[in-house]
Formats: sequence, C-alpha cells, structure tokens
Amino acid sequence: MDFEYFEKQDDDDDDMNVQFDEEDIKYNIEDSKKPIEKELDDSEISQIEMKINKMKEEEQLRQKLNKAKVWNRHFGNYTPFIFINDEPTFAISPQWIINLLVIIALFVITYFQFTKRKQKTIQFCITIIINVLELLGYVIAALINPGINTALQETLNKHNTCQICEIVHYRKDTYHCETCNVCVREFHHHSNFLGRCIGQGNLFYYYLSILFLPLFLINLIVLYVF
Repeated sequence: MDFEYFEKQDDDDDDMNVQFDEEDIKYNIEDSKKPIEKELDDSEISQIEMKINKMKEEEQLRQKLNKAKVWNRHFGNYTPFIFINDEPTFAISPQWIINLLVIIALFVITYFQFTKRKQKTIQFCITIIINVLELLGYVIAALINPGINTALQETLNKHNTCQICEIVHYRKDTYHCETCNVCVREFHHHSNFLGRCIGQGNLFYYYLSILFLPLFLINLIVLYVF
C-alpha cells in the first residue's frame, strides 16, 4: 500500500513538471514575438525630438498657408490700384468726387493765372512755384495710400485687434476710420477737404497742400485785385 502511494505521488509530480514545462515554453514563445527594445542614447533622442519639432513647424506653416488662402484683405471703402510689394501705392477714396472738383478748380484757376497778361517776371515765377506745389501736394495727398494697414497677422486673439480688418494693431497710432471703414497707420484725422483719411502715407503732402493753399489764394487776389 505504501508502495502504491509513493508511485502515485511520483506520477503527480511528473504531471506538474510537464505542465510547468509547457507553460514555460508557451511564455518563451510569446516573449520572443515581442520586438526587441533598444536603449537610445542622447544623440538619437535629440534627433527624434528635432524630427518631431520639424513636423510641428511644417504643420503650423501648412495651417498658416491655408488661412492665408481664405483671408480676404480689407480695404474698406477705398479702391486700391498699382500694388508694390503686395501693398497698394494708390487708393481712390470713397469721396472721390470732392477730389475731382477741387483738382478741376485748381487747374482752372492756375490756367487763368498763367494766361494773365502784364505780369512781372518775379510775380510770374512766384505764381508758378505756389501753384505747382499746391497742385502737387493736393493731387498726391488725394491719390496716395494714406496708410491702409493690410498686412496679414495670425494672432487675431490679441487685445489690440480690429475684428473688421482682421489685423493686429502693433502700432499705438493705428486706428480704424469709421467713415472709410479701414485701419490707417499713424491716423491723424478724416479730412473732408481731401475726402479721405490723413495718415502715414499722405500726412506730409496734406501739410504741403494746407500750407500753400492760403498763399495760392493770396496770390490770386494780388493778381486780379491789385
């Protein structure tokens, strides 16, 4: 009886050993299927980080390009023409009829001044200088871009932003003109005499026109009254 017990116990041990061996083999097979992990050094890690950063930059650039394609530049009530470096050099104002009438009046008065007889040489030279500078200042101020800010800015969520023009005012003197419905750099005021905004682009010519306008009128009175 004791012999039978020990023989049975040996059989059970053999079964356990067989089961253990089968499980161990199965575990080794599954483990061998897994990819062999390789320890990366610092140079390889830096290369991977550089690739990831490059991919992020390319994605950001792609998003900017897609946004630029759908972004419409806002010129307000102006009609721009003759672009240089993708910016309008000249722009017709919404009150262009005022410019036309004033320019016609200046040319008509200048014509009569030049054709007036019995003028002294000095007076004729003064008339030429005053009229040319007045016409030059007014015509350029009435046609040149007053400072319309059309540059595309991506950070539309900043505090100093014009939602109408979709630009960011990085300059403190950039304002949105309600009459012309556009943002102007170095905005001074909206002139009814010129029918447009006075800003960075035409401020000098505006001052030139305003300075010589009284001289223009005084010279006209001197020619025909005295």
